Amino acid sequence: MAKSKIPPLSFKFSDLFTADYRLITALLIVLPLLVYAQVYDFSFVWDDGLASIGGHMNHPFIVNPSWVSFGQLFSEPYFGMYIPITYLFWGGLKEFADLLSLPSNSVLHLSNMVVHIINGLLVFIILRQFVINKWAVLVGTLFFLLHPIQVESVAFISEFRGLLAFTFSLSALYIYLKNQENFSYLSLFLFVLALLSKPSATVLVLFVFVINYFHYGFKLKNNILKILPFALVAFLFVLNAYFVQFQHDTNSSNYAIAIWQRPFVWLDSVVFYLSQLIYPYYLSASYTLSAKFITQQWWFYPLAFLPLGLSYWLWLKRKTYPMSIFAVLLFVAGFFTTSGLITFAFQNFSLVADRYLYFAMVGVALLVATIFSIDKKITRAVIIVILLVFTSLSAFRQIPVWHDPLKLWLHAHTYELTQKYAHSNLVVALYRKGKVLQKAQKKKQALVYFNKAIEHSSESTKKNTALVFGRRGMIFFQQQKYQKALADFTKAVESNPSGYSENVNKIHTLIVLKKCKQAHLATSVARKNKVKLEATTLIHLQQNCPDGSK
Repeated sequence: MAKSKIPPLSFKFSDLFTADYRLITALLIVLPLLVYAQVYDFSFVWDDGLASIGGHMNHPFIVNPSWVSFGQLFSEPYFGMYIPITYLFWGGLKEFADLLSLPSNSVLHLSNMVVHIINGLLVFIILRQFVINKWAVLVGTLFFLLHPIQVESVAFISEFRGLLAFTFSLSALYIYLKNQENFSYLSLFLFVLALLSKPSATVLVLFVFVINYFHYGFKLKNNILKILPFALVAFLFVLNAYFVQFQHDTNSSNYAIAIWQRPFVWLDSVVFYLSQLIYPYYLSASYTLSAKFITQQWWFYPLAFLPLGLSYWLWLKRKTYPMSIFAVLLFVAGFFTTSGLITFAFQNFSLVADRYLYFAMVGVALLVATIFSIDKKITRAVIIVILLVFTSLSAFRQIPVWHDPLKLWLHAHTYELTQKYAHSNLVVALYRKGKVLQKAQKKKQALVYFNKAIEHSSESTKKNTALVFGRRGMIFFQQQKYQKALADFTKAVESNPSGYSENVNKIHTLIVLKKCKQAHLATSVARKNKVKLEATTLIHLQQNCPDGSK
């Protein structure tokens, strides 16, 4: 594996715009643009945030940029994350949208798309160092750009953090490859920017290690010395990420996995991701493959032997297919930080998510390019057909799912193995839709959404269900259907005993129905649940029900 001389950079960024590569560059820009342009009018969803619930878009610097909020970018974590560079970009994009009177959701969605295209160009440049056939590299890069599993990273505004971290990471890698003879502080600086965009960029250290071995043939000692500056910086950011994450979520011990089980979790994740890559039809924002759920399944241990068997076969073929092993290792390294080997917050809900594969798709792209470079027409035809099918799935099935919260969670809840995360978000989405219609005085339509929200409610959605019953009860009250209103307010109180509006509405309805004894009892129960009733409610009760015995 050792080489006498470090190979020079075989392809530079400027080469993308030479006559030989203009068509390829155009395809790498135009094709994802055509597929993803539809996201321009998509809504904010999930962690993007609304003023009423918080979220990334409510960071002080984004809402009200100032020197004070600028200082908060770097001095304080937000929403359980320390990603100041991402918030800095978001703040700038929001100001740009406001300056031109453009919808901020459109500007932010299109920014995701543009950065994804830039990342595609960077992937092509990096892979071109390892694969000579430019058309093979093009096809591999198009898999990176257009595979349905990438949709979540592009159509989800909040995942701009991952896209930006990838941009800085691959830029750092490019500078590293370009200045292999000497240490590059620019490369290290770009890596720091990547980590400040999203800490999962630490996987770049593994990328560099793998490339040093397969491309440059470094011995272990030299390899460690080469990656040491990157590794030390990454280690500091990992520690910081852990501190921020578990300061935000103090219940991490509830979903932590025993150390001896983590290799099995990692191997099971590999199997899951391989299945999603090969057959990406049932992709979802939520799979609810939580740590607690997965470790209790009968297949938890047996499934781990599949990737072990594949690894053994690849080891036997290491001299025949060195590039394939190179690609597989890049793939595995790409989701190392969210593989289950290291505890992370979202594993409370699911150990796997489509967005976790964004870095890992570099390995997939390299594998596809390697296979395509083999001069077999049938193989190439099959790969192109698969690419066309995957592109169609992205454009016509997966991307439209992210149009708005209701579409997203209606789709996701059908693929959850346990009724939890997506079901809870679906109840909230249905409730908000009904609430908007109710405010617009479209009460019949609002009732349809409230009824659907109640149909999808479960034990895990109690507080959200209380809001739905409360809103539906208000409509019934306005329609003078007091018995129905009382039934809903009663269920709302049962779901959220300490809720202010739930208790007050129930008391008022009982007063209207002249059920004074029950009204006084409801008041007493509300006080026991530490609900601070306003004087107007108590006065109204005494005026209409002075005797609580009737």
